[in-house]
Amino acid sequence: MPRSNRVSGLERILARKSVGWTLRRFLRPPAIAANQMGPREGYRLWAPKYSAETATSHLDDELARGMLQGLPQERLLDAGCGVGRRIRGIPGAMGIDLSSEMLEAGGATNVIAGDVRAMPFGAGQFDMVWCRLVLGHLSDPMPAYLELCRVCLPGGHVFVTDFHPDAVRAGHRRTFNDEAGLVRNVEHHVHTNHVNLASKAGLNLVARRDGEVGPLVRDFYIKGIGRRAYIRDFGLKFVSAYLFRRPVENAG
Repeated sequence: MPRSNRVSGLERILARKSVGWTLRRFLRPPAIAANQMGPREGYRLWAPKYSAETATSHLDDELARGMLQGLPQERLLDAGCGVGRRIRGIPGAMGIDLSSEMLEAGGATNVIAGDVRAMPFGAGQFDMVWCRLVLGHLSDPMPAYLELCRVCLPGGHVFVTDFHPDAVRAGHRRTFNDEAGLVRNVEHHVHTNHVNLASKAGLNLVARRDGEVGPLVRDFYIKGIGRRAYIRDFGLKFVSAYLFRRPVENAG
């Protein structure tokens, strides 16, 4: 976890929109020669090395902490739970993920293998449903949104996060290094219509926030891709988060 969230003098300069835009225009991430693969195959290969937290996952966690504070989560579902890290040790929590390899790597017992577009749960079974950094892997998220709404208790909440379109425009990709050291690029689709899709599925927007590169993830950059990349990306929106509620009148 980052050691300090204090903002330095350099970061105050970088926070100016004109400075950040210029740096990202001329210091784009290097193009990576990697064949794109589907999420099932990608996460099968990623599973053995997936345990380490990243800047993206840390921003996702910070958004969740801020937006979900005080909301009921006694019956929690993490749809697309990966290794199950987020729900480990949470009583009453359940996870589902398409990749059995990811589930095995995490070793969690409160998880099952399955598709978020066709989940084996009853209607209204959970008072909180997470679907975090998952829907970007689907070309059409609508079936997933219908399922997220269906399994959510009327009056309950659905929390969705996605890789921000600005990060894609800046040249970032959903990549990882496999056990052989080869760079792999996992299929990703940019969705700018989450609110509309959720509304069609029967969910109402409660709040929307973005997580951007800054002091919260400084250490991840410095220890990983370096200070130059941190300066380049400072202020870049990396994760978008949406909190929805299933109306009580939609019961049944």
